[in-house]
Amino acid sequence: MTETKLVMVGNYTYETDLDLKVGDKVVLPTPSWLLDVKPPTWTGEVTSLSSTFQGNCLSIISKGE
Repeated sequence: MTETKLVMVGNYTYETDLDLKVGDKVVLPTPSWLLDVKPPTWTGEVTSLSSTFQGNCLSIISKGE
């Protein structure tokens, strides 16, 4: 079983069980409050492999290209 970890994309924390490194592109879900004006997913870049955030996080959908 793969361990879920917290990573940062820009200033936001996401959870994932993917094997990532800083600089990897990832596909992320658009927050529900933006779905009326933005597409359902977007691509971001991992900026940190750890986070001290202690709240609910969205999950990374997949590794990007």
